[in-house]
Amino acid sequence: MLSKYGRDAKILIGANALGQTFLWFSFFIMPFYLTALGYNEKEMGAFFSTQTTVGGLFFLLAGYVSLRLGYKKTLILSAFAGLIGRLLQVLAPNTFILFLGFVLVGVNMGLRQPNYNAYLSELVPGEMRHEAFSKSFGLGTLFNSLGVLLAGFLPEYLMRLSFAEETAYRITFSFSILQFVFVIPALLLVHDVEVRERKIRWERDLVIKILKFSLPSALIGLGAGITIPFMSIYFKKRFGETLQAISWVFFFQQLAMGLGSFGLPELVRRYGPVRVITSFQGLATLLFVVFPSLETFALAGAVYVLRAILMNIIWPINDSFMMGFFRAEEKATANGIRQAFSTFMRGIGNSIGGTLFAVSLAYPFYATAILYAVATVMFYVLFIKHNE
Repeated sequence: MLSKYGRDAKILIGANALGQTFLWFSFFIMPFYLTALGYNEKEMGAFFSTQTTVGGLFFLLAGYVSLRLGYKKTLILSAFAGLIGRLLQVLAPNTFILFLGFVLVGVNMGLRQPNYNAYLSELVPGEMRHEAFSKSFGLGTLFNSLGVLLAGFLPEYLMRLSFAEETAYRITFSFSILQFVFVIPALLLVHDVEVRERKIRWERDLVIKILKFSLPSALIGLGAGITIPFMSIYFKKRFGETLQAISWVFFFQQLAMGLGSFGLPELVRRYGPVRVITSFQGLATLLFVVFPSLETFALAGAVYVLRAILMNIIWPINDSFMMGFFRAEEKATANGIRQAFSTFMRGIGNSIGGTLFAVSLAYPFYATAILYAVATVMFYVLFIKHNE
């Protein structure tokens, strides 16, 4: 599957996939872990908002740091920040230490993704970029699905062994540390790529290009922040389902996204990236409109899986499409700014979502659907002329 890529690209994609097992694992289990520690939805929203806001700040710094240190050292720095952050979240003797853990995980998030995308885009030829990004996403998502099942079944198993609820969730959450056990050694093995220009020329065209990608992403981030972190709690409150049952929804979501992403490059070759991105986002938006009216857990789970597939498997294509507009020294900075827009708005959305879900289980989905619709139309208008 990865044989056509060079050694460093294969190591990077493989380590990312293994690490992703415990990235979605931590995302899925976090609301239940915080609940076991005694925190409510509003307090969860504050923690999530802190992490995403810090991530947004470091998205802005990601390009500057990598121009000074290089992609490899920046990714290693990011990984160690994430490792320490997860350790603090696992220990969590008090709210301050837990809060500090969210801050460091935000640092990891902000430095990692822009530089991972920029680094990978430099390791593969331009004509293979869409395919490489999709395969990286697909493999990572397949491994994510395994992490979700582990997170869903391990707490109940530990409680049957007479562990207290808080202890069971703390032990389960400690597995999130394994993300960095896979990633850090791999990063020590790869070679950095040379970026000849160490300074970005901030011309008007560059700023406009970044803003064109950033504004739709900001709206998507706001909408996602309102609903996505609370989905596992929504299923529990709306339908009274167990953690194990809910974990199957997220397992099939990740599994289907992972498998579906491998076929996406062919759709892009046939219809163009802009048409694929906006078509998928548009359908996902319609599903969010009807989602609150679904009366059974099975139907709601199936629709949520389909919505997640449509909305998420296009992100590697979106990332790859964006990378084609920028020079090597601009890529991490441009990607970082775009993700900063998205992340700042996601942080605001986390706080809004925590408040809205406390009032109604339906309002958050309608708010998200409106924001997704506006973002999809905006992206189509801005980029349809570049579809080929």
